[in-house]
Amino acid sequence: MQQDRTRTILSIAGGTCICLGLAWTFCYLYFGRGDLSLVFVGLIAVGIFALHRVPRSDATSLLIVANGIFLVVCVIALIDAPVAWVPRSAHLFLLPLAAGAASTFEARQRYGSLFFPLACLAMFSAFAIGALDPLAPGVSPPLEVRAWGARLNTAFSMALLVLIFAIYRNDIGRRLRLERELARAVRKGEFEVHYQPQLLSNGAITGAEALVRWRHPSGTLLSPDAFIPVAEDSALICDLGLEVLRQGCETLNEWSRAPATRGLKLAVNVSPVQLLDEEFLAAASALIRASGINPGLLELELTESALSADPALLASRMIAFERMGVTWALDDFGTGYSSLSTLRALPVRKLKIDRRFVDEAVKQESARRLLGKIVEISHVMGMDALAEGVETVEQRDLLVGLGCTHFQGYLFARPMTSAAFRQWLAEYRPSQQMADALEEATG
Repeated sequence: MQQDRTRTILSIAGGTCICLGLAWTFCYLYFGRGDLSLVFVGLIAVGIFALHRVPRSDATSLLIVANGIFLVVCVIALIDAPVAWVPRSAHLFLLPLAAGAASTFEARQRYGSLFFPLACLAMFSAFAIGALDPLAPGVSPPLEVRAWGARLNTAFSMALLVLIFAIYRNDIGRRLRLERELARAVRKGEFEVHYQPQLLSNGAITGAEALVRWRHPSGTLLSPDAFIPVAEDSALICDLGLEVLRQGCETLNEWSRAPATRGLKLAVNVSPVQLLDEEFLAAASALIRASGINPGLLELELTESALSADPALLASRMIAFERMGVTWALDDFGTGYSSLSTLRALPVRKLKIDRRFVDEAVKQESARRLLGKIVEISHVMGMDALAEGVETVEQRDLLVGLGCTHFQGYLFARPMTSAAFRQWLAEYRPSQQMADALEEATG
C-alpha cells in the first residue's frame, strides 16, 4: 500500500515539476531573463528524476525528490520577494510538499514523516512573515510576470493540496476496508502457509521458511506485502501470527512422521508487534507445547530493523523462547541498525542476508566486499549465514566463493503449499553443479 502511495506521489511530483518548470523557463527566456530560467531548469531535472524512479517507488526515491523540490522551491521563494503590490507566492508550494510527505512516509520513517514536513512548514512560515526578505538577491522578475505568477502559483499550489488530501482520504478508506476484510479473513481461516526450501551449498535440504498467503474471496492469492503492514498497524498481526505459527506446528508434526522430513527445521516469521505484545509469549508457548513438536526444529525469524523498537524487552522475550528450545534467526540482516554488541546479546543462531545484497554483489565490487564481510561476521560469531533471494547460478557461485553455506530462493524452488512441498521433496535430487561449486570454492 505504501508503494502505491509512493508511486502516485512521485508521478504527481514529476509531472508538476516538469510542467511548471517548462512553462516558467520559456516565460523567462521570452522576457530575456535567462538567469531566472536556470532555477526552473533545476525543477525540470527533479521532475525527470521523479518520473524515472516511479517504477522503483521506494522511500529513498521519494526522499531524494522531496528534498530536491524543497531546495528549488526555497530558492524560487527567496527570489520571489514581495515587491510593490505583488505578494510572494512561490512559498505556497511548501504546503502540498509537507502534506504529501506526511501522508506518504510511514511513521517509523521519522525524517520523512515528521522532520521533513516540519522543515517545510518552518520555511513556509519564515517566507510568509518576511523573515528571509533581507536575503533576497534583488533579481525579481518583471512586475507583469510576477502578477500572473502570484495568481497561478496560488491556484496551482491549492489544487495540489486538495489533490494530496483526496489521495490521503482515499488511502484511509482503503485501509479501513482492508482492516475489516483482514479481521474477517482471520476468523474464516482464509490464510494459508506456503513453504520455500532452505538448502546447504551441497544441495542438502535443511528445512523451509513458512510464508503466509491470503486466499482472498475474489480468488486472488495475496502476498504478505499486500496486507502485513496494515495487520501490524491494526494489531491484527497478533491473531494472524498465531494462526501462521499454528499451521507451522501442524506441518512440523506431519514432517515428524516421515523419515525424509523428520529432521527438517521450519522458520516462521515473527513481527516485532507480536513479540512486544504481553500475551504473545504465553499464547505461543502454549501453542508450541500443545502441538507436541520438537521445539528445536522451530526457528523464529525477526527482522533486524525491529531491534530499534525496544531491544532490551525483545531480547528478554527471545531468550524466553530459546529456553523452550526454539532457535532464532535475524532476517534482512544488513538493512537495520543493530550493533555487534546488540547482536552478541541476542540468542540468534542464523543471519539471513537480505536479497538486495545478493543482487548488488553480482554487479558491484563494493557490494561484493560488503557481502563477504557479513558472511565473515556470521562465522566469527558462530552463526550460520543464509542468503535469501538467490535466483541465478552466478549469485549462488559467488556466495559459495564467499563462504556462504545456506541458501533460499527461486533458483531452487518457489514457495509452495504443504502438499506440493512434500511432492517436490520426493522428486528432488541435489544438483551436481551445486556439489561441484562447493568443491571448487573449498579447494
